[in-house]
Amino acid sequence: MIKPKNRVVLITGGSSGIGLEMAKQMLEEGSKVIITSRSQKKLDEAQKNLPKVITIQCDITSEEERKALMERIAEDFSDLTMLMNNAGIVSHYLLPTTGDLSKRLRAEWETNYMAPVLLTQIFLPILIQNQGTVVNISSGLAHVPLSIQPNYCATKAALHSMTQSMRIQYAKVGINVVEIFYPEVNTPFHGGHATSRAISPHVAVKEALEQLNRGQEEIHVDKSKMLYRISRVMPKRALKIINSFITEKEEALFSDQ
Repeated sequence: MIKPKNRVVLITGGSSGIGLEMAKQMLEEGSKVIITSRSQKKLDEAQKNLPKVITIQCDITSEEERKALMERIAEDFSDLTMLMNNAGIVSHYLLPTTGDLSKRLRAEWETNYMAPVLLTQIFLPILIQNQGTVVNISSGLAHVPLSIQPNYCATKAALHSMTQSMRIQYAKVGINVVEIFYPEVNTPFHGGHATSRAISPHVAVKEALEQLNRGQEEIHVDKSKMLYRISRVMPKRALKIINSFITEKEEALFSDQ
């Protein structure tokens, strides 16, 4: 594992939430950090708070923009050592009553699953050259779904499966593959629906980064550790526990979305 001060890191979805906090803490360790976002406005705000961060506007669901991003990195940051696939979106809804399910499914699959897989593939030559690392950002819900986020959980389960295959295959060409499973974190990602159980981005990223720096390949942060352990030995119990937190108020809120 490359030392933090020698890292050159690209973080997708790095203009807010976990991605922005990761950029902050990595910069503090001495890494060079590049972040992407669809929103130039958010990137500008991030750079005001983190003057050393490098920003590139990119919609990672666009094949054309992924290619342009890779070409920019190859030209200006060919010493890239880490690709962190952090960008993600989530929808809360009830399947029997939701409208335009096709649009919801497509948006989450393109952002949460297809983009990280395809972005990793296009960055392979750079990562192989630098014996780099791929970090896929996941969730404890990859193991146990929360029913009001049905497709989000499915995309994370799929990404977890793909990450395991990536780890085996990419090891043959000298690339490390890491997966970070976060619990609920209090960020704008939840669209104002984060609960009192959510931990702070600072705490979440600090724990994840400590394990990343120790060379861990599967990193379960905070409550996601317990959820994972229960899911391995008592999967039905884990499913019941995680979904018992859904209140009638939440169900009513998402029933017509």
